[in-house]
Amino acid sequence: MAHSDLLESLLAGTAPANVRALAARGSLPLPPEVMIELLVRLFNDADTQIAAQAAQTLSNWDKAEILRQLKTRGCAPAVLEHFAAPGSPSDFLQAVIANPSSPQKLVASLALTVPVPLLESILDNRARILEAPDILESIRRNPAATPDILRLVREVETEFFGGKKQEYAVGEAADGELSRVEDLDSGMPPEDLSLEGLPVEPEARQAAMAERLSSLPFREKLRHALFGTREIRMLLVRDTNKELARAALRSPKLTESEVEAIATMRTVAEEVLREIGNSKEWTKSYSVVQNLVKNPKTPPLISQRLLSRLHSKDLAMLTRDRSIPDAVRYNATRALNQRKPTGPSQ
Repeated sequence: MAHSDLLESLLAGTAPANVRALAARGSLPLPPEVMIELLVRLFNDADTQIAAQAAQTLSNWDKAEILRQLKTRGCAPAVLEHFAAPGSPSDFLQAVIANPSSPQKLVASLALTVPVPLLESILDNRARILEAPDILESIRRNPAATPDILRLVREVETEFFGGKKQEYAVGEAADGELSRVEDLDSGMPPEDLSLEGLPVEPEARQAAMAERLSSLPFREKLRHALFGTREIRMLLVRDTNKELARAALRSPKLTESEVEAIATMRTVAEEVLREIGNSKEWTKSYSVVQNLVKNPKTPPLISQRLLSRLHSKDLAMLTRDRSIPDAVRYNATRALNQRKPTGPSQ
């Protein structure tokens, strides 16, 4: 069985019992992030002995390494959920809350029970609250919520929703894909927010737009990221503030052509490219997939996972592209060699 097939069978829970037992003991030569995810999955293995062994191995695993993984953008949801369970150390919970990859439902669930310092961390992420206003209701129902926390909840509701919790939000549907919720007269503008009086010449226009946006309060910048024009989104998606960049990527006005363009950018944060690469909806587009793989800024794990989607002629071009990471170029060569030359034209 090839290494990739073995790993896939382990993650799917279909590997033979002796191989799962080895994995449960942490005895397979795999990177820490893969090993931790395997152990989390084996924690619920149908074989109770394997499950018990996985639990023991996890309990003895280096806590600093677990914390590093929980802070990593793209950490597997199963891992985030496992270490957000009741009784987890507060630094684990803080890492899960701060990780933008954490599912919104998980954060809403944590908001029901975590202590005040962690509630403050949840409230700090305004972009997430815009996407999932239910988090505010969870905080309100938390017995530990102090008057100051409840006052912050009311301020956020008034600031972003006019006091109404769920009238305009960009969130996730039940299947995990991005959903777009219509404007229900919440006071949020249904039309594009635009900046008036900008120069016509492109470079001067970009500079003036950046200067104008930099002078705005964060709340207004966030509104522009979500509801602004295409020009504004393409500027803010490159912002060093991750909340603003992520909000631009979650705009209900974002188009597929914009995502294709963003996937080519070498000036966006890796987290932006990782989010695009992890989206089933956006990676339905061949152009998005191709642009991500060709972009040297794309995290290698994302690029390598998407290689199998590329046509042979595009793989051949990648094998000669010195701008992409060596590992991606090597795997492109390997994937190309594995294809039968007599197969259907790609």
